[in-house]
Amino acid sequence: MSYERHIVQYLPGCAEFDPQLAYRLKPGRCRFHNREYDHEIFVNSAGMRDREEALVRPAIVVTGDSFAMGWGVAQSETLGAVLGELTGEKTLDAGEPSYGTAREMILLRQVDLSAAHALVIQYCENDYIENSAFLRDGARLPTMSATTYRELLAQHRAATRYWPGKHLQHMLPLLWKAARGADPPEVRDCATQARVFLDVLERAGPSRLLRVIAFESTYTPDQPTCFGRELKALAAGRALPEWISELQVIDPASFLTAADYYPLDEHLNAGGYRKIAAAVAEVMSGSGR
Repeated sequence: MSYERHIVQYLPGCAEFDPQLAYRLKPGRCRFHNREYDHEIFVNSAGMRDREEALVRPAIVVTGDSFAMGWGVAQSETLGAVLGELTGEKTLDAGEPSYGTAREMILLRQVDLSAAHALVIQYCENDYIENSAFLRDGARLPTMSATTYRELLAQHRAATRYWPGKHLQHMLPLLWKAARGADPPEVRDCATQARVFLDVLERAGPSRLLRVIAFESTYTPDQPTCFGRELKALAAGRALPEWISELQVIDPASFLTAADYYPLDEHLNAGGYRKIAAAVAEVMSGSGR
């Protein structure tokens, strides 16, 4: 994970610096591969992993981080692609790796929402860092300079380059740590994360009235999750942002299994994305209410 896995946003052929959003996928195509997959990524002129024509009046927009982007699966297997297949509606995949909710909402300002009726928001627990910083800075997004981004690219290239003895050097400390026992799991404050999530939607969300379907992605099927439960409870007790006509929450942890994940990469495989797309489509049809 730290010394071998390629990170798509730090590959010069796949991503590029963006002064407002730190980086985004680079228009064109590139190869993204790791031990468990090898795919060609196609990116449209807006820096989103989708067809060029999907930018024109999509009916459903999917946003989120690497899970929404379709990390590790083919273009036709992403959440957005499968959701479009299941609903028969034009769907735009606006997911960008490692974006928090704040950057996702800012990116949506560049999306044609004139025909959109639904927005699917994928949440990950690390979004809280960016979201809270955005609110703390007065609804301004702290980002990075081009120099800092180039330094991150260089660090990633150095970390993933192989040299004799590399794996042995890095594995020994991990084996020693494992022998001492795992660190206790971090206790999440999901109520705060849900509140900050809604605050970001209120401060930075689009102006068009949209139905929102939200869900949390986790790195393993047994990772504790409480965000969805807290978001439901919070939404029931406070006024939603004016642009949200309806907010519904699904819980992928209730139906995903280990078979839906890559064992090494900690991302979903094609089967996992299809399950989530089916759950979202069911909610949209009304049968999931």
